[in-house]
Amino acid sequence: MVYAENWSQPSILELARSGNFQALNYWIDSLLRPEGIYARVEQAQAGCVQILVEFQREFAADTTLLGSTLREGLVKFICHQLWRLNSPAVQGVRIHARLAGEPDLLWKQSVRIVTPANRQRRRYRSLLVVDWVKFKTYRSLLLVGSALASFVLGCWVSYHEALALQSVSSVSGYQQAAVMSGPPPKRPDTVQAALEVVPVVQQKQVANPYDPTVTLMFGGNVNLSDALGASAGKDYDRAFAHMDEYRQADVAMLNLENSLTRSTLDSGKKQLNFKADPESVKVLTAGGVDIVNLANSHAMDYEEPGLVETINTLDNSRLQHLGAGRDIKEARRPDIIEVKGQRIAYLGYYDADLHAADQGKAGTNPRRNNRVAEDIRALRGQVDWIIVNYHWGVELADYPGDWQIDLARFTIDQGADLVVGHHPQVLQGAEIYKGRPIVYSLGNFIFGGNARRDYDTAVLKVSLKDRNMKVEFLPVEVKKFQPKVVKGAAADRILKHVEQISSIFDRPMRSSVVLEAPINLGAGPKTPNSPPGAAKSGTYGPGRGSGGTSGESTLQGPGQPKPNLILPALPAAPKQPDNSSFFPNGTGPAIESNPPPNLNLPPRIYRTQPQNPSREEDPFTKEPFIKEPFISPPSPSQGAVPSPQSYLPPTRAVSFEVALKEQPTSEIVPDTSSDRSRQRLALPPIARSIG
Repeated sequence: MVYAENWSQPSILELARSGNFQALNYWIDSLLRPEGIYARVEQAQAGCVQILVEFQREFAADTTLLGSTLREGLVKFICHQLWRLNSPAVQGVRIHARLAGEPDLLWKQSVRIVTPANRQRRRYRSLLVVDWVKFKTYRSLLLVGSALASFVLGCWVSYHEALALQSVSSVSGYQQAAVMSGPPPKRPDTVQAALEVVPVVQQKQVANPYDPTVTLMFGGNVNLSDALGASAGKDYDRAFAHMDEYRQADVAMLNLENSLTRSTLDSGKKQLNFKADPESVKVLTAGGVDIVNLANSHAMDYEEPGLVETINTLDNSRLQHLGAGRDIKEARRPDIIEVKGQRIAYLGYYDADLHAADQGKAGTNPRRNNRVAEDIRALRGQVDWIIVNYHWGVELADYPGDWQIDLARFTIDQGADLVVGHHPQVLQGAEIYKGRPIVYSLGNFIFGGNARRDYDTAVLKVSLKDRNMKVEFLPVEVKKFQPKVVKGAAADRILKHVEQISSIFDRPMRSSVVLEAPINLGAGPKTPNSPPGAAKSGTYGPGRGSGGTSGESTLQGPGQPKPNLILPALPAAPKQPDNSSFFPNGTGPAIESNPPPNLNLPPRIYRTQPQNPSREEDPFTKEPFIKEPFISPPSPSQGAVPSPQSYLPPTRAVSFEVALKEQPTSEIVPDTSSDRSRQRLALPPIARSIG
């Protein structure tokens, strides 16, 4: 993570694209290192980058893998990354490969890379030459008769038009899509979710349409019944009167803890059943709320009629909702909102099977690990950000249970960008896990179902700019059910409390923090843990480690599109967090060490290798904060025209020409010193999509 007050620092990719090869060395090495492949990058000579890759000795048992299968995938992977870097200084790459600790090369290969930046530079130079030729031609024609001049000029123009058409027709479809001038293809208006195709909602009504920063707001529990209704009456503007922050946010969300219904058919199974008149929805619309979570313990207080009326009321008010529905398909359906070119997916789960939706049965979206993994993996390559809401935990508990911590981290491992929790009615701590924020509880926001009218709380503000995420707590005082963001001593008191309850975590989240976007190289069939108790470590990458558990299948359906590639942003510190997996099943070794210095390519021989794989440090708390949870968990962008000053947008269209030059492959003697079981690694999915 990166603590910063502004976002003006250049990223590693900006430095690499500008010609800083030390940054290019850091970036390429950090992509390959988690899979046991080290990389050394040498400065380009005549535009050709030289890269030495060294495989760990775990790969020595399979000569076919190193000599052909892995070679092809690795070369295409590196070339695709350099092509997407879109640097005018990179025109080709020469890759040398060998085993760590061995002086002999396994193979080497040279590849010419054609990027829009290089094409535009060559086109500019050619235009200068053409202009000079035109000048000389026109000058000569002026000295010749008009008839002869017309004949020569017509022949010259026809020749160049035919030459241009021939050059265009010789380019393949993929290359034309990648390098042609003009705007990139428009993103589809739908997204393939786990169960169905979901439309993308275009959020055009924003407070600052010319500000590229996307602002998201998250509040805790909101209950519009009982005491709030009695005090406010028909004054629907009163509750959010002092919360301009909500009206100014591009997308504002909260957890709605009551039905909007006139039904009298309550469940009869609970002591407290909350409802408000459907007219009370005007409190939300007047407050600037855009989306509400219904995956909670009060969505079914008035059974199916109450839920259906609530959904209809929200739809009529043009408020998005998630986490509950008339059947499991609607309850599980994500909300996809696109605002200022950023596509954001919202998911919501209630941690209980009570009133769970099913086929032909209304209810809430139950949390099951394999479904969480399926939902995230289906969306990961089609959206820019994934936000998961959990209704969980013990009421009035200051700290989450160990099972909640495991579940939240499991969710990040599957590829979520933000986890937001609610239900305990009080603030709980927040942490940064693998570069992603987890907020365990935002407490009560405006809770009319409680006699307590005055209390402290906080809302979460998330700002998205380029590929950076800034998260911060806004301290809020609630007076007579009216929240207001405060400053001074009151703000310090609330933020200090948040910091104190967050100190139990190894990496507590403090306000404010700027986080770089994770590297996303697509989903692979990695099996997550079904019970949430073992998700404290592992290799992280959105959409990479997302797989299924025992129970429901998590395999991607044949009709689902493959996830796109998303370019990484600024790595935060010399120690790079785990990056996305180059292999489809994540079984490659992951050794932790600092990137090598940027020197020439003399042999670098490893005689020994590190023994301990990199692992996420466990929190220092070994005992659970809460022994018995209140609810037992169930068992198992449209961008600009590409130019030398811009990154290429995420795409599977690859533009590089591979000039294969076969070299004799050295014989590799299997390493018999290690008794660890070895698995044969399949061709990465990225190689198949590129080829």
